[in-house]
Amino acid sequence: MRTVVYGLIAVIMVFGLVGCATMGTEPSGAQQQALSAPTPIVVVASPMVKMDKKATVSIVGSGFTPGQELALLITDANGVDSDIGDALKPEPKANESGAWYTTWSCGRFISKKLVKEGAYAITVTDTDYNPLAHAPVAFYKAKEKKK
Repeated sequence: MRTVVYGLIAVIMVFGLVGCATMGTEPSGAQQQALSAPTPIVVVASPMVKMDKKATVSIVGSGFTPGQELALLITDANGVDSDIGDALKPEPKANESGAWYTTWSCGRFISKKLVKEGAYAITVTDTDYNPLAHAPVAFYKAKEKKK
């Protein structure tokens, strides 16, 4: 009899522990909506940029909130986050499907030595500078021509 009682207690404990372990694993309605929402993606169409005063970088994004105004930052060679909005055409704003594009004229950043040879991350933020997505871009020096 004692063995049956202990066995029954053990079975109840196992089912109780399994039940507790699985509680709360179903996402709520808001969590399900967030899980199914697209994650913002940013692509630098020209990820390797020749260091030139006329250099431009094409940038596209998708998965953003329709109508959302965006800001783009780059951490410059001095470690400072710089808003590159003044050098973007057109200003990045998500269309009705959450996509956008822009071109960054980065020649001034190169000539002022804010961008040097190497890899950088472009950070896309909302207008309050909350990060939403990142994309890499690399700058390289042109090979010198032999005379």
